Amino acid sequence: MNYEVELLNAILSSKEEDSQDILALPIEEWIFDHDTEWKFINDHFNKYGKFPDRSTVKDQFSNFDVIKITEPFEYYVDKARKESLNQSMRQVTYDAIGMLKEGSPDAALAHVLREAQKLQRDSIRVKDTDIAGEYQERVDDFRERVAKDEDVLGIPSGISTIDQHFGGWQEGDLICLMGWTGVGKSFFAILFAINAWLNGYKPLFVSLEMSKKQVEYRVDTILNEGKHFTNSQLVHARGVNPDDYESWAKDMFEGKQPFTLVTSDGVEQPDSNMVQSKIDQYDPDLVILDYHSLFEDSSGATGETEKVKNLSKAFKRLAVRNAVPVIDIVAVTMQNDHERRAPELSEVAWSKQLAYDSDLVMAIHRPTETSFEIQARKVRRGQKFMFNLSWDLDTGVWSQGYDALGMWNEDDDDNG
Repeated sequence: MNYEVELLNAILSSKEEDSQDILALPIEEWIFDHDTEWKFINDHFNKYGKFPDRSTVKDQFSNFDVIKITEPFEYYVDKARKESLNQSMRQVTYDAIGMLKEGSPDAALAHVLREAQKLQRDSIRVKDTDIAGEYQERVDDFRERVAKDEDVLGIPSGISTIDQHFGGWQEGDLICLMGWTGVGKSFFAILFAINAWLNGYKPLFVSLEMSKKQVEYRVDTILNEGKHFTNSQLVHARGVNPDDYESWAKDMFEGKQPFTLVTSDGVEQPDSNMVQSKIDQYDPDLVILDYHSLFEDSSGATGETEKVKNLSKAFKRLAVRNAVPVIDIVAVTMQNDHERRAPELSEVAWSKQLAYDSDLVMAIHRPTETSFEIQARKVRRGQKFMFNLSWDLDTGVWSQGYDALGMWNEDDDDNG
């Protein structure tokens, strides 16, 4: 079914109180083949103060298909936005090919860059809210959360200190997870993905550092909680009966929501556009990127500082545009005393832009093989916190120890 027909039917089937919100949308930018019908609908509203009945449109345009609307209005808006962008990009490409055939590569490149920038601006989702007029909506949402006893506004991290003081991973969050080389940053990111998955959410884990099997075995190890096998047994294929492993995996995963893993094996250009395409494909509730410096800058920057800076902005835009929390694993510049402490904000490799864009920055320190200390270096909402975990990475068994609140006041930290 043509998305334009679906969108127009959704508009004609909408509630009267939603009319002004609908008219504020750039409908004319999404309608190509049915612009005459949309003009008729819009003119009818301007004259009579309401959208026409679908039968009225059918009488005016005999070829107009009247269909049943089964999804929320936002579904048809999202589909129209994506499909119209698809058509626009096809037209840009077609025009550029024509210029190339005429022997004008410079003109073709300028055309593509100019139109791509325009389409990117037009595709950014901005939502306006009347705080005074829409108070009932947030009161109703709060009432529903109270009834469900949901004290975490976002996706639970599974770590009580984070959930209590930061409210879990919330829509539009960019969370920066930093630590010295080899401290277990990827393990922490996998733990957050697992805890989200165990709470019924769909994580998307993009790993450019580890292979598919490495990530999968770590996921199984943590979920197993030391009961049936260890990570080293899975990696070295010893000490575990394959039938027992299969039985455990079937009980754990069969019939559950997706847990999507993207690895560098099948990725040609690992940049923010690739991440966006995977978000469009899988519609995740949580996105984890492992790790920042291995992604390419889609704008083509060659210097590391500019690249990291551009990626930081791009990942924050991804989080906001898609209303999904993004956890970004980042490198830090190694120091002589790195074994004795967690890194500071000023030691984020290449650029401080990550610290500026992030809503939460957590630094990982690993004093011993099985003890981890996590310090919040920046918290956009709430006070800084600190906690530790006792965690055997080979068995996957972990437990949380002490936590503390409001203990730091570094000069280079930004809590704005």
